[in-house]
Amino acid sequence: MDKKPLIGIVICILLITNVSVVLGNTSKNPRRNAAGMEPNLAPNPSFEEGDTLPTGWTYAPDTNGTFTWDSNYAFTGEKSVGVLNLTNAYPYRVMWITSDFIPVNCTKTSYMFSAWFKFVNVPEYQYTWISFQVYDDNYERIGGGGTGRGSTDTEWHQIMTTTGYDDGSIKYVKLELGQRFNEPYEPDPLNEVRFDDVNFSIWNTVPDTPTIRGETQGRVRTLYDYTFTTNDPEQNNVSYEIEWGDNTTQTTDFHESGEDVVVSHIWGVERTYRIKVRAIDENRALSDWATLDVTMPYAYTIPFMHFWMKFIESYPNAFPVIRYVLGG
Repeated sequence: MDKKPLIGIVICILLITNVSVVLGNTSKNPRRNAAGMEPNLAPNPSFEEGDTLPTGWTYAPDTNGTFTWDSNYAFTGEKSVGVLNLTNAYPYRVMWITSDFIPVNCTKTSYMFSAWFKFVNVPEYQYTWISFQVYDDNYERIGGGGTGRGSTDTEWHQIMTTTGYDDGSIKYVKLELGQRFNEPYEPDPLNEVRFDDVNFSIWNTVPDTPTIRGETQGRVRTLYDYTFTTNDPEQNNVSYEIEWGDNTTQTTDFHESGEDVVVSHIWGVERTYRIKVRAIDENRALSDWATLDVTMPYAYTIPFMHFWMKFIESYPNAFPVIRYVLGG
């Protein structure tokens, strides 16, 4: 039983892109996903290893249908997994699932899950399906989601989806591959779908926490320049979201990773302000906030103030002009 309801859980399974696209096979290396990132966290991604089942994968025990693992329809390697004989019974799907939990860090990274698939016969009311199941640090399921795609021919296609970021509740993921069908139609039990070259790997990492350089003491109604800099692990372009501490905010254009970005600001009221800034990369990943305190105005003390006050106290009727300047 789920620890939390799916509705309202803001977790890494929220899809940035619920894409199911047909891509050219630019690389047949199963260690690399469409973004060219590695390493692949999916076990036995081309299903080459194993005895009676592919190592690291098993079939979901609560589903109906037939599970196959053979070399009849391999994409790039020697074997692929398949599902067929889907019957009209809840939960209307058959699936392969990873045996072990895959550790993830969804506070700092998002992940891409992709697989190549092939329908043996042209599907009718049936579609391929990939999904995540996500778990907390007690290995209890706290959510899940996925994406599906049909195909009008029987060639190999790629299906993929990317994840967002969460608040740290997600610690592990399990991957699912399978077939579903649309109600109220009857599925074709002979329509088999094959999967090969699975990839689950880091797709995007949040930018580093920015640095802020500039004056920390100044005067009101004076324009000051501040320099913001960050590095993005994937060298994506970044913009900066700036809060100036006076209820004004500003977001810059995108700039190259590592580039110094100079932004000017002016304050109109004497007080201490806290500048906050975070970086946003092209994939909407947010860095942690950086802060810098700025005091307006810079306090100026008349030299030897204590000496002059004592001196005037000793001669109360002398130097009336000086007494007036010093507020006496």
